[in-house]
Amino acid sequence: MNDDIDVMIAGGGPAGAALALLLHRAGHRVEVVTRLRDYPAIEGISRRSGDAMARLGLNRALATAHGPVARRVYWGNEDRAPNQEWLLPRPAFDRALLDDLRQAGVSISEARVRGWYQHESGITVELADGRQRHARWGVEARGRQAARGHQRDAAPWATPALVLRGSSNVKSAASLASSLPGGGWGWWARAAGRAYLQLALPQDELNEARRAPLAWLEGHPRLARCWGDTVLEQHYMRPGRVARTLVRQGRLWRLGDAAMSVDPLSGQGIFNALSSAHGLAPVILGALAGEPLAPLTRFHQRRQDLLYWRFARAGRDFFRLAAKDDPAPYWLGRCHWPDHQPMHGIDAWARVRVGQAPAIIGTRLRQRELVITPDQPLGIYAVSGIALAPLVAAMKAGRLDLVRERLADLPQAQATGLRQWWAQQPDWPPLPS
Repeated sequence: MNDDIDVMIAGGGPAGAALALLLHRAGHRVEVVTRLRDYPAIEGISRRSGDAMARLGLNRALATAHGPVARRVYWGNEDRAPNQEWLLPRPAFDRALLDDLRQAGVSISEARVRGWYQHESGITVELADGRQRHARWGVEARGRQAARGHQRDAAPWATPALVLRGSSNVKSAASLASSLPGGGWGWWARAAGRAYLQLALPQDELNEARRAPLAWLEGHPRLARCWGDTVLEQHYMRPGRVARTLVRQGRLWRLGDAAMSVDPLSGQGIFNALSSAHGLAPVILGALAGEPLAPLTRFHQRRQDLLYWRFARAGRDFFRLAAKDDPAPYWLGRCHWPDHQPMHGIDAWARVRVGQAPAIIGTRLRQRELVITPDQPLGIYAVSGIALAPLVAAMKAGRLDLVRERLADLPQAQATGLRQWWAQQPDWPPLPS
């Protein structure tokens, strides 16, 4: 028996690794049970995801990234390179994550999880070799496959992907996202002599591409040029479903894709994993401290749900953009889910208010005065390190003298950051100079 373990985390990917580090640094006994993936793949991350990994100290994992490369996008009739991305070759990235955890002192068991069993005082994970590990709390972080049977509010279509993998003589890193005439899209990436192509297609075309992938590529010159002389080594189907789950079931919490699988077009895979870990850490720390579970669960569920619908609308907007110039059934059938609300609404000043709500302060949840808006219903605590509620309350009351005094007391960099953020709210009155 090892009941001295506070939290057992199944899954050592970005979400599980980030949570393990946060809980370990808070002084708790954490163990990660994981099995390294045994197949190569490539994943793209943005600068802010890389910055988040660096702040966590996942430096070995971040060092496996190739780039930056231009994020090339051909979508509808648009041809652009809006920003940059870094390419992570997996499983090298996953091995480096575990190296970072070991270096930090986190306990790791490399094994396959067979199942979870709950009891009154804790939870047990059974491993494939028959061993059992016991802990006060468990976290399911093994990706979207671990969410099967628990999903709800799913998109009305499944999003299976055909994946092509191969080796290339070209060593330079590059990537491309492209919509396809008649419906469907592809994301291609090359790094460290490996090439990876993920295809989402209408069912008939998916069947055709699955039977003869290289012949199918010949009919799509843009992707064919990217694939070039890559030697195809494997192609396979990867089932996918856009859906969410309940974040807690008894003593088992769900994290990352195991809690919420989003449309790949939202481009938020690893960022969502890291963000969900930062949101769950103070919740679990509160549970370990004996705080009431209901408000902790409610906070994390609302946070996950808000992100889920926002990411769903991001995917919907990509479908709408493609449908403008190509009204194919594939695009039109995906233009209306989950709703017709904008991904980000304008926060009308009249609907902005100050109220008490839980906020992440350091490593714990605390009640604070927050600025609550239609676009940020969970509330905003600080901008540029400055508590926002006193400024909004003073502006609402017309006390410009108090606002001037507060701004005058701020360091120049913080005042500038706050003013720049405030100026980006189109319906808010300007701050006094």
